Amino acid sequence: MKKSKRLLIGFILLWVIGFAVIWGLTLLKKSPDKNIGLPDMLSGNKEQAAAAEPGQAMPDGLSSANQAVSVRCYRVAAQDFRDDLPVMGLVKGSLEITLKFEINGIIQEINFREGDIIYKKDLIAVLDKKDAQLKVDYAQSKLDSAKTQELAALKKLEIHESLYKIGGIIKVKLEEVQLEAKSAGLQVESAKVELESANAELGKTNLLAPRDGVLGSRDSEVGEFVTPNDKMATLYDIMEVFVDLGIVEKDIDKIALGQPVTVTVDAYPGMTFNGITDNVFPLIEGKSRTLTVRVRIKNEDAMLLPGMFARAMITVAEFSNAIVVPSVSLNKTDQGYQLFVVNENNEALSRTVDVAYVTTDYTVIASGLSEGDIVVVDTPQELKDGMPVNIVEIQESASE
Repeated sequence: MKKSKRLLIGFILLWVIGFAVIWGLTLLKKSPDKNIGLPDMLSGNKEQAAAAEPGQAMPDGLSSANQAVSVRCYRVAAQDFRDDLPVMGLVKGSLEITLKFEINGIIQEINFREGDIIYKKDLIAVLDKKDAQLKVDYAQSKLDSAKTQELAALKKLEIHESLYKIGGIIKVKLEEVQLEAKSAGLQVESAKVELESANAELGKTNLLAPRDGVLGSRDSEVGEFVTPNDKMATLYDIMEVFVDLGIVEKDIDKIALGQPVTVTVDAYPGMTFNGITDNVFPLIEGKSRTLTVRVRIKNEDAMLLPGMFARAMITVAEFSNAIVVPSVSLNKTDQGYQLFVVNENNEALSRTVDVAYVTTDYTVIASGLSEGDIVVVDTPQELKDGMPVNIVEIQESASE
């Protein structure tokens, strides 16, 4: 029984070895240019054996041609670079003056419409002058009366001075008449002041423009009773305007005073207005979590009006003759920013660079790269320092 089992096992082993030999010879016939060893066939490492050249060792089972990694590259060139931040906002007057009457009264006339351009001393609105004119007339009559009394007192004083000289009256009587004349003079001065006050009040029935500007919305109407607390309108100085822009929280660190800003409005397609950042508000406000930045713009032609919707581009960074690469080519490591540069032997070499400015799309390199260097873009995971690469595309900089 044991002898039969041994014969059976031996027969199976011979059959397996014979089959392996026949299979190996078949592969040799199909690949006459490859030196495939039988041990390789028997070990099952047929891909490694088939890839071997006669008389050549196998580095990790792959040839150098199969190690080359396909990459896209970017040719470095010096160029002028500017980073603009697009934002939106509203035009406002550089100075907003609330217009109010200084006295109580009923509005008799209004001489402007919203948006009208007016100049200093223009008559904006008028109150009913009846009461004020009565006060002027009364003060004038009092002045006339006081002047008459003063003339009478002076005439009386003249007579008493003559009588005193000839001894017709005593000195006490003369002094009494002198006091009456002085009192009459003071009455005249008091009446003059009262008349000036009445005329000033009459003048306050006219609302005049304190300076050049454009008038905003009207808050009162003809026939309405107003007091010094009631706003008539708002005057905007538009020879110089502000544009208030909303900056989202993630971009706040890009903003600084004095940055150039280009503004456009829908009212003037194709036209641009230039200004600078004049003020950065200290608070982040609203549900949108934005910071207000105020831009000052000269507006001597009065084209920009308060309330206009504005689109702006803030120049947050500007470099001349800079080395710029796509940001995707950089990898941030503990040692700093690194990228791969392809040498003349088509090998990828890792290089550490110093970065001057980073945006989502492009990065300005301070040092570590030279013009003409070829940088790997979208670095593949398998790419290692010194590995051969196959360049499938080379992008040129926009300046070329």
